[in-house]
Amino acid sequence: MVNPANDGAYAAAEAVALRSRGKLIAYLAARFGDVAAAEDALSEAFASALSVWPKQGCPDNPEGWLLTAARRKLIDQIRRNRESSSEDEPEQLADA
Repeated sequence: MVNPANDGAYAAAEAVALRSRGKLIAYLAARFGDVAAAEDALSEAFASALSVWPKQGCPDNPEGWLLTAARRKLIDQIRRNRESSSEDEPEQLADA
């Protein structure tokens, strides 16, 4: 059985993808300096939207929701990269 709320969420996500995907990637890539990471983060944001929107409803500004979700994913990735590189530093110093 098809859930109408899911159809609305999918339709909203598809509309934003068709209308704004390029603009969102360009903004994220310019801000974070990595096109591939921007594409990955936006893809993850769309996946999150398709999980959340059917349950909570589509936001008033789906483009803004996706941008915020993707930006947060990129920031989390940067933090994880910093943490892993700082954990490697003592080993690198010991090898020198």
